[in-house]
Amino acid sequence: MDSITREFLNWILKREFKKIRLKYEFEETVVIPQIDSKSIKLPGLGEVTMEKGKVMRVYRGVANQLADSGWVKIGEERLTSKDIVSMRWLESSEEGFIKLPDFFYLKATKLIRDDKSGKNIEIQNDLQEIVDIRLRKLFKLVFLKEVPSNIMERLQPEEVLLYSFLKETINAWQRELMYVDGGEQDQE
Repeated sequence: MDSITREFLNWILKREFKKIRLKYEFEETVVIPQIDSKSIKLPGLGEVTMEKGKVMRVYRGVANQLADSGWVKIGEERLTSKDIVSMRWLESSEEGFIKLPDFFYLKATKLIRDDKSGKNIEIQNDLQEIVDIRLRKLFKLVFLKEVPSNIMERLQPEEVLLYSFLKETINAWQRELMYVDGGEQDQE
């Protein structure tokens, strides 16, 4: 594979990952204001008055910015290092895919980025093991004629992307390999 093709593939993957991150950032989540009567303008909500303790729904990207400023606490449970360890154990002990929390990889990388406990390397290693196990399972799926929907529902958006890419690439490769047109084929 030449460098131009590699660069093009990287560009496609980055673009698709950006779509996944945007979908995550524009998903609504619950926040609990920690300040009294602060009137602010929020994307998608316009002018809003925050009242301490009064639950609000905002886009996750906005929620993270407000939480970083100390104005709100995010209502959804965050992943912990213990969650990652238990998911690694479950994933390694199950034949099929376990159901991970929605946007698991984005949440796990945020956990690594925000870690203040010094367990950063341990969390990364556990996450890498989950990735490795799920990749092996995903490669097996690619060779099935049809994948049951209950299995596809257990995949993360990044995994669905990889599955689709691998499936289409293998199918295209097989078509080209078996292509016969009166003895003439493209010559490079």
